[in-house]
Amino acid sequence: MNSNNDTGGSLRAPLANFLTYRFARVQSKLNAQASRILREHSGVTITQWRIIAVIGDGGRCTSAQLSRMTAMDKGLISRNVKSLSAEGYLTVTRDQTDNRALHLDLTDKGRGIFARTMPRMQARQKALRAYLNESQLDLLMQTFDTLEKAAEDPSV
Repeated sequence: MNSNNDTGGSLRAPLANFLTYRFARVQSKLNAQASRILREHSGVTITQWRIIAVIGDGGRCTSAQLSRMTAMDKGLISRNVKSLSAEGYLTVTRDQTDNRALHLDLTDKGRGIFARTMPRMQARQKALRAYLNESQLDLLMQTFDTLEKAAEDPSV
């Protein structure tokens, strides 16, 4: 019997060694940190910030494009777009040729939040990266690329 087999042997891999478990723990902690910063700095949620940041950085886009770029659920995007629009951060216009498509753009108020908040979030990224040396950062980015491919592999 293979002692490394975690399906039938007496040894089981502890949850702490599961990649997905470790990613989830780190993501949860980083999201909590980002949420605190965003709440104190701009009053938006992390999901709202991601929408504002993507549009602020790349310009006008559709909700479908936003979903593809961020890998966020379309329903989550839809709910947050409604609240951002209601709060005056986004304009939402229907596509003239495809009535299902919604074009999203920042209002002046939304651009103001983007301009005020992006430097703080960039500073946070710089501080997080300071925990890693250059080779660790390069390896981490390569690892993310590889695992993203693995996540798209239907045989895994």
